[in-house]
Amino acid sequence: MKKLVIVESPTKARTIKNFLGKEFEIVSSMGHIRDLPVSSFGVDLNKNFKPQYIIIPKKRKTVGLLKKKWKESDALYIATDGDREGEGIAWHIKTVLGVADDEIKRTVFHEITKEAVAESFKNPRKIDENLVKAYQARRILDRIVGYKISPLLWKNVSKGLSAGRVQSVALKMIVERTREIKNFKPEDYWKVEAYFSVENSEFKAQLVEAAGQKLKDGKIFSREIVDKAKSLDKNNFVISKIASTEKKISPPRPFTTSALQQQANLNFGFPARKTMMVAQQLYEGVDLPGGKRMGLITYMRTDSVAVAPSAQAKARKYIKEKFGSGFLPAKPPHYRTKAVHSQEAHEAIRPTNVDIEPESIKDSLSREQFLLYDLIWRDFLASQMVPAVSKNITLTLTADGFVFRSNRSFIEKDGFLVLFPGRLEENGKNKTEYGILSSLAENEKVDVTKIDETTHQTTPPPFFNDASLVKVLEEKGIGRPSTYASIIETLLRRKYIARDRRKLVAQKIGEVVTEVMDKFFPLITDYNFTSDIEEKLDKIAAAKIDDVEVLKQFYEKFSRLLERASKSLKPMKKVTDKKCPWCGSNLMEKMTPYGTLLYCSNWPACVWRMYITDRGEIKPEKVYCKNCNRQMILRMGRRGPFYACPNYPRCKYVVSFPAFPSADDGAKSVGDKKQSG
Repeated sequence: MKKLVIVESPTKARTIKNFLGKEFEIVSSMGHIRDLPVSSFGVDLNKNFKPQYIIIPKKRKTVGLLKKKWKESDALYIATDGDREGEGIAWHIKTVLGVADDEIKRTVFHEITKEAVAESFKNPRKIDENLVKAYQARRILDRIVGYKISPLLWKNVSKGLSAGRVQSVALKMIVERTREIKNFKPEDYWKVEAYFSVENSEFKAQLVEAAGQKLKDGKIFSREIVDKAKSLDKNNFVISKIASTEKKISPPRPFTTSALQQQANLNFGFPARKTMMVAQQLYEGVDLPGGKRMGLITYMRTDSVAVAPSAQAKARKYIKEKFGSGFLPAKPPHYRTKAVHSQEAHEAIRPTNVDIEPESIKDSLSREQFLLYDLIWRDFLASQMVPAVSKNITLTLTADGFVFRSNRSFIEKDGFLVLFPGRLEENGKNKTEYGILSSLAENEKVDVTKIDETTHQTTPPPFFNDASLVKVLEEKGIGRPSTYASIIETLLRRKYIARDRRKLVAQKIGEVVTEVMDKFFPLITDYNFTSDIEEKLDKIAAAKIDDVEVLKQFYEKFSRLLERASKSLKPMKKVTDKKCPWCGSNLMEKMTPYGTLLYCSNWPACVWRMYITDRGEIKPEKVYCKNCNRQMILRMGRRGPFYACPNYPRCKYVVSFPAFPSADDGAKSVGDKKQSG
């Protein structure tokens, strides 16, 4: 009996092949094989939002192969991922192949290991129609927003712009933060520290209160207070209070998608997209020593911190054997997610086998794979260990109504920190200093050697980076684990934002798009509305509400905004008093994703146009098409400026900038590639 297994990824297919018998043939759909058309709206608003799917043109050959393989097989297993997107892919495969529901064996596993795959193939299920409805509702909502708003942006702001349901909210956050930073006015302040000596060791204490006035974070905005503090009699300092405390330092929680993206960004500088790409590789499988191939981590798109009891049992066994029973809590810990709209049925990201230590397979992994696997492996083990314990001592020193404070602490019990030796490097010195301060007593005088001031300026909030943006998106319930990376990459690709080292900075065109969206489509940019949509999609998946009703309620509100915008939104271009260098006509100005565009109002009779970018001005020369002999137009594309024939698409001659035609000018035809700019 020949059994066909369809997965969405060639790498996943290669890994699963190791776990199944010879009667199974595993093929990949290479992701989605069917989708809404690109060239048309593809949703019938008058027929309960019925989607009009087509075979993705690039996947026709793949579909032909899948149909051929299915005809040669006796049973069909669809083993795509178990989230909405994976269920959508499975449903499209079933529909395109024309397979009856009772012929489908839907297999879902959270990790690609021999045991997990075998178990899922023993207990296949049917395609979850409710998950499919949630997938379709999300796809239709995004299509409505994108295909209804984008033409208005093309017409009135700039060609090539587009709007997205979730991306617009994320863009608004970045724009607001960028503006806040640009408009921030710094203010000078001071801090005052007193240095005191004990047993040949010097410690410093920060001024925290002056004449009954508490200083937040020790910040002083009055020069008078600074001068009074510095003039204090150094012989009058007394220890007014000593407080010793013991504090538990809790282990990290198991990784969710957002937490992994944040930590990888903070530790290694990985953008969210890179983290997900590398995690996908670890999930789908790598070749290990001895010819063994398996997935190293569980499914990496999750908002749950739950851990399977079997995985906890293996972790406890490893910890006991490696570190001793003193590092184990009495019972396996139970974590609950803090994320909005989380799905507790899922599991956290963890290693599939804790016995596979990162160092033991380092040579089998790329640098990025090793770093991420090591991070996940340590985090998961740490989450199953006892807390660390620190001892802290706080000394309060007073002199003539001025209060100074000094703190010291050390780790008394390593606990989970044994997995992070870097955090324990200074512990010996800290313990010694703690002991010195502990020898002091209340009401005892101390020797103050000097009192110093330092000058500072208030700082604006930091720019968002991948980590902080993902954190806020999760906190506000905007998007899902599978979308965080794509949200950021979409905004970068559209040039609404730019990445400056790790900072995400709004660009002028992003600010303009946000202004338009806020003014005409406040429903889309409202944080609460976007979060509410995510909650409704989850309820559709749980069969608690009707998908068509959700779409109707949305479109009723959205269509009113769309009608108003269609009437009120005007072209955002203006006539300037600047003159065209070629014909003397007034220049027009408008925004584009590539910067400000100045062009002749005598267009298209005069084709002079110039881009003002963050890298400077890009001015045209007079360049002529060798085919048509017409003056070529300066345009901008993703790869930079170029000259294009005005007869496009009949003539597809282009010249790179700043090279100009000669006897052998290197110009080329762009073929069927669409010009941009």
